Amino acid sequence: MRRRDALLTLALCTLTGCGAGRDGLRVVGVWNGWELARFRDVLTAFSRRGRWKVSLLSAGNDLDALLGNQVARTAAPDVALVPKPQLVAAARRQLVPSRPEPGAPPAPAGWTRLLTFDGRVYGSWFKVAHKSLVWYRPDMLREVPSDWDEWLALCGELAAAGRPPLAIGAADGWVLTDWFENALLSIDPGTYRRLATGAALWRHPSVEAALRRIGTMWSIPGVFAGGPRRALLTQYDGALIDVFEHGSAPMVCGADFYYPIIRQNGSAPARWFRFPNRQGEHRPLLAGGDAAVLLRPDGEAGRALVDWLATPEAARPWAATGGLLSLDPRVKDYPADQGLLAAELRNETADGVTFDLSDQLGGRLAGNDGRGTWRIFQEFFAAVAERPSALDAAVSRAVARLDGTSRGTA
Repeated sequence: MRRRDALLTLALCTLTGCGAGRDGLRVVGVWNGWELARFRDVLTAFSRRGRWKVSLLSAGNDLDALLGNQVARTAAPDVALVPKPQLVAAARRQLVPSRPEPGAPPAPAGWTRLLTFDGRVYGSWFKVAHKSLVWYRPDMLREVPSDWDEWLALCGELAAAGRPPLAIGAADGWVLTDWFENALLSIDPGTYRRLATGAALWRHPSVEAALRRIGTMWSIPGVFAGGPRRALLTQYDGALIDVFEHGSAPMVCGADFYYPIIRQNGSAPARWFRFPNRQGEHRPLLAGGDAAVLLRPDGEAGRALVDWLATPEAARPWAATGGLLSLDPRVKDYPADQGLLAAELRNETADGVTFDLSDQLGGRLAGNDGRGTWRIFQEFFAAVAERPSALDAAVSRAVARLDGTSRGTA
C-alpha cells in the first residue's frame, strides 16, 4: 500500500469510526497545530447550537484524494475546508452548490468567481489570508523602506555591517513561492494571472525578472540569520522565533496568520509593512484562503454548518485571537491593526483576486513535499544563497525546470 493510500484509508476510518453516528457531522480540513485548535473552538460553538456531534479530521496534503475518492462515498465528510480553488474545481461534481445567506453582504465578486464553475457557486470563504507582508521589530528597525530598491539597499547595508536583516523559513517551500509570487505580481500581474489559468508562460521574460529580483536579495552575503543552510532547515514558525524571540534579525516576510505565532513566542513588538515593489509598478496583494464546501446533499447538519461558517458569529472568536481574516465587514473583532488587512483584502480584491499561484497550479507543478514548485524554489534558493555568483545560471535553470515540469518533460 502506498503511503498516500494508507493516509487516505486512515482518514476515512477516522471519520467513520469516531462515534459521529447518524446525527453526527464529519468535517475535514488541512490545518494542524494552533490553527486546528482554533477551528475546533469554532466547531464547538456550532455544536452548542444544535443536536449534532461534530468530528474533525486534519487531512493535510491528502485532502485532494479524500475529496475525489469514488470508492467510499458513504465515508465522505459532510463538509470540507478547502485551501485551493483548483481542488474545488476538480471535485465540483462531488460538491453541493452553495446558497447565499439571507441579508448577508455579498462577498467581493473576485472571490466569488474563484468558487464559480459551470455557472454555479460551490462553497463560501470562511477564512482568507493576506500574504504580502513583511513583519518587523520596530526596536531593531527604525525606518521602513518605501520601495523595493530601498529595501534591497537596506538589507545590503545591514548585512555588510554584520547584522543579518532577514529570517526565512526556507524548509517550507510555500514561503519561497510567496516571495516569487509577490515579485511577479509587482512586475507583471497579467502574466501572473495567465499562469494561474494554466498558460505555459514560464519562459516569459517577467518570470525571469521576478526570479532575478528575489535571487538578488537572497544572494546578498550575510542577509539571512544563521546563513542559507540553516534557513533550509528552518520552518516558517522557526523564522518568527528567530526574529521576535531571539532577535537574530529584524524582519521576516509572511502573512497575517503569522501574528498569533509571534504573540505566543516572543515579547518583542511586532509591526508590518507591505511587500515592496519598485516605483511605478503594481502594488502586490497576494491572497490565500479556506472555503467551506458541502459534500453531502442530504446532510441537514452539513448545510447548517456551511451556512453558519459564512456568518460573523463563526469568524469572530478566531478573528479576535489573530490569524483569521474575514471578507465580511461585520467582523471587527481583530487584534492590533489586523482589521486594516481585512479591509485591504476586501477593497483591493473587489474586482479580481490574485490568489496564491502555487495553490492554483495543476499537474506536476502542483506537487509539494519534495515535488513541484516548492522543490524547484528550494533548489533555486540554495543555489543563489550559497553561491551568489551563480545567479544567472540559477535563474536559467529554474526557468527551465518550471517550464519543463509544467509540460511534463522535466
